[in-house]
Amino acid sequence: MVHLEEKILVSRLKSGDKNAFKLLFEKYYPLFISFAKRLLKDEIEADDLIQNVFMRIWVGRANLDEDKNFKNYLLVSVRNEIFQHFRHVFRTEITGQHLEIMDDGVDLETELSAKELEQSISVIVTRMPRRRREVFNLSRCDKLSNQEIAERLGISIRTVEKHIENALSDIRKNIPISILALILALW
Repeated sequence: MVHLEEKILVSRLKSGDKNAFKLLFEKYYPLFISFAKRLLKDEIEADDLIQNVFMRIWVGRANLDEDKNFKNYLLVSVRNEIFQHFRHVFRTEITGQHLEIMDDGVDLETELSAKELEQSISVIVTRMPRRRREVFNLSRCDKLSNQEIAERLGISIRTVEKHIENALSDIRKNIPISILALILALW
């Protein structure tokens, strides 16, 4: 699809043309589902994520800019959705905010594994550069919003997001998320 055709399709999509939406979806879905599957390592989650991105595009279609590269727009949207997914997974699993799995039947071995994991994460956090560690702790321990952290530290929200993104990346590099999810689900 050449840029001019894409521009026309985006323009038609803005006006509510379902066929234009379908053509753009069919063109880009295979590319981005493959990208999401590689990062998420979960086909169902990847499909849900890409479907959400396209749903948001449909809902917000009036705000699309046909002069901008639609593929790049999709890439940024998918990337942001993946980051948001990892943030949600991390917050849910690490902080235990939404875990209601706590059970009196948890055995000592599982409890020890969870404590070892928590200690491993603490070690990873202490090895982070000072500012990244500070932003991460304000976000996860003090539960401040990105806006509050930015104001407190006198930095931009995007810088806060980048520090959190890098902190989560450091943790993921050292502790595979699937192991983390399994241990914390049992915790």
